[in-house]
Amino acid sequence: MKKLMSILFAAILLVSPFSSASANEGQALSRGQFFKMVVDHLGYDASNSKVELPKDISADSPYAAAAKVLKDKKIVAGYGDGTFKPNQNITPAEVSSIVARFLAIKGDAKAALASNYGISFDNNSVVTVEKAQEVIAKALTSDKSALELVDKTTAAQNQQNSFQANGNMSMQFSLKKGTPEIPDMPDGMKMDTSIEMSFNKEKGMKQLVTTKVPNPATNELQEMTIEQYFVPEGIFMKMPDPTTGKDQWLDMSAVMPFSFKDLMKMNEEHMNVINGLDRQYFFYRDLGKENLNGTSYSKIGISGKINSIQEILNVMGSALNDQSNALLSGIESMPNMEVAMNGIMLVDEKTLLPARQTMQFEIKFGASKNPAMEMPFESIHYVMDLSYSNFNQVTEIVLPEAAKTAEKMPGLEEATQQPASIEQK
Repeated sequence: MKKLMSILFAAILLVSPFSSASANEGQALSRGQFFKMVVDHLGYDASNSKVELPKDISADSPYAAAAKVLKDKKIVAGYGDGTFKPNQNITPAEVSSIVARFLAIKGDAKAALASNYGISFDNNSVVTVEKAQEVIAKALTSDKSALELVDKTTAAQNQQNSFQANGNMSMQFSLKKGTPEIPDMPDGMKMDTSIEMSFNKEKGMKQLVTTKVPNPATNELQEMTIEQYFVPEGIFMKMPDPTTGKDQWLDMSAVMPFSFKDLMKMNEEHMNVINGLDRQYFFYRDLGKENLNGTSYSKIGISGKINSIQEILNVMGSALNDQSNALLSGIESMPNMEVAMNGIMLVDEKTLLPARQTMQFEIKFGASKNPAMEMPFESIHYVMDLSYSNFNQVTEIVLPEAAKTAEKMPGLEEATQQPASIEQK
């Protein structure tokens, strides 16, 4: 479970050169040809895929690798009889649906591609190689100008020693069908949160989090404020005692999946990870300029999806090199996870520093072979809106004296290995 928490604390983004499948220009494109065009363009490798090929695609088919990749990533499910029908002409609706799944688009895929990417189809049902190339170039290729701006923003951020952030977050939980009711957590429960954060690379991070959750007894929202410190001394939290309602300090150093050193290392390497590896899963768009209160901002759109626990761990392993083996161990017993994300980042044109991020995440959980690792949630929908300010102006993060004598909470492994009480023996 601690490993799962580590994964949940993370997040992810990337794209590769264009490659086309063989097809005569002007002629209708088959499903197999489009599958291959997309997978070749994104540079995905099927060598580690363990999924079975569809019934109608042999191992020596030119579409075998593409079919395995798209099936493994749950982009294409195929027909009810277990076939992919690779030689059947692909329709505009099918093209739109496949592209929308890569971009984590919900709802009317054709309408979204038309409004967001300028992609429209003729009234007839024929998709040509030229149209397929247009779709891939516009929707499944990051804009060069957006990637260049991300490079510059990354460099500017890495030069900053500190910053402040504030904003709002919302999380909605959906329980799996048949899951026993979780006390104080009804299905579909929503948590609205505001956050104030100060960060300094050497001194640590302070967060003031105010959360509104429904009271199961009254169904009314109740407010709870938590003060958190991630500092060299450890990880501490001040929150109301559930029985008395009075504030109490807790030493969470053994409970949290990351130490202060890990957190600082993740922050230092996070931008570089985003700036390289993650572009295989996410796509960047140049959305032009926006002027707010006399300041001009560049607007970048980010969208995409990570389809498996393996892909998530691969990304995290790159950010935490010394822990990558530990993360990957036991992966077969973990529930699968899918993470979809759509969002916008505003970058100050003069400083090249981020000013605001608005992101939507959806995390879906699959079944686990190990009951102890099973997650009760079917999905978590997470919306974040954060603004950044005061770069290089946060000089002190000081842990309150009261926190230094806080009760130490046992680690998850330690808590599960406590000897049974007399009554239990």
